[in-house]
Amino acid sequence: MTVDREQTKGVMRSPPSRAHMIAAASIGNALEFYDFIVYGFFASAIATSFFPGNDATTKLLLAFGTFGISFLARPVGAFVLGMYADRRGRSACMILSVSLMTLGGLMIAVMPDRATIGYAAPLGILLARLIQGFALGGEYGSSTALMIEHSPNGETRAASWQGISQNVAGLMASGVAWLLNHEAGSLPFHIDAFRIAFGIGVIGGPVALFLRRRLDDAPAFHANRHKAMAHGDPPTVSGIAIAAGMMAIGTAQTYLVIYLPTYAATQLHLTAGTALGSVFLLYVATLALTPLRQYIAGHFDRSQRSIAMILSCVAMLAAGYPAFMVLAHWPGPVTLFAIPLCFTVLGLCYNAPLAGFMGMVFAIRRRGIGLSVGYALGIAIFGGCAPMINTWLVARTGDPRSPGLYLIFAAGVTIIALLAARRRLPRFVAR
Repeated sequence: MTVDREQTKGVMRSPPSRAHMIAAASIGNALEFYDFIVYGFFASAIATSFFPGNDATTKLLLAFGTFGISFLARPVGAFVLGMYADRRGRSACMILSVSLMTLGGLMIAVMPDRATIGYAAPLGILLARLIQGFALGGEYGSSTALMIEHSPNGETRAASWQGISQNVAGLMASGVAWLLNHEAGSLPFHIDAFRIAFGIGVIGGPVALFLRRRLDDAPAFHANRHKAMAHGDPPTVSGIAIAAGMMAIGTAQTYLVIYLPTYAATQLHLTAGTALGSVFLLYVATLALTPLRQYIAGHFDRSQRSIAMILSCVAMLAAGYPAFMVLAHWPGPVTLFAIPLCFTVLGLCYNAPLAGFMGMVFAIRRRGIGLSVGYALGIAIFGGCAPMINTWLVARTGDPRSPGLYLIFAAGVTIIALLAARRRLPRFVAR
């Protein structure tokens, strides 16, 4: 059997396998999700260490505000790095983005607290989050585009590994946070637990660079690359708006899980260990659904029909407020596990094909910038501000069930976006 080979610095080597390509492409998304989950899980500790304020709620709002503000850097990074991905290649963009991402995580891990360096501490955390936000603006779009373009007739199934990698990262982050919370009093040298958690994430940066150094872009990208340089035309505003809207309920649902430990402590008066244990078990159960997730994505590749995605969003819309009513009436670890798992199951038909469907909304020559900017705007609008909005809603209304209203709103936005997206699919999938 003949094996294609490439000449690199005089050494003949075979191109990376499909498994290598999937792992290298999805690890950046996993690192992103790990860092964001860790930040959300340790929000109270980060607020105490770095942010000023007269009470815990003010500090927490500042911590979540920094979490949200950093997402404003995503659209900037998406535009710059998305254009870079369309011109220089997906793999080149992926190496650059993961390098910047690792730098931001390292800054958070080693930043002195406010008692040591004063207001330079929260400013340093904000700078680190802005660097990460800029880097992550181009990470998802370039890596998803690479997987799609390497997988003709199986685009959605390949891109679904982005969601699976997020579940793996969630399992790791909640497990690390759970363990560190349990051992917080016995950590050596009085090291803050969140610093260890971020340090573990930083280790993944070199691993990602090692996996990505042998990646090459797909033949479909190379065939269309000259068109991107010749035309230089940006993706349509409507396409970007559709992609951002497609992200709404998935992002709100994802970042609700990040907010749950804080919600459990402040509203349900549960211990952090109980909340983190419930979230850890949630990710175990979610990963058990991986074969079903892959089957649903493969079915979308064959049918190219979005009706199941729309019905899934309708189900999440209907369950939004009632779910928080149940949680308020029966607070406890079982309910804290069961409610997010219910949303995971209800949202499976939506989440499984999402990444591939969103990428195929754009023509190949404009996919890097279109997918990057659309995803970044969706995350920034519906995800980055979600913990702060949920905290504000509860404080403003006095109703611990009010975060359910945000889920209802996000589901409605996504349904409208999906109806618009399915009209574009036949037009752009092959270009």
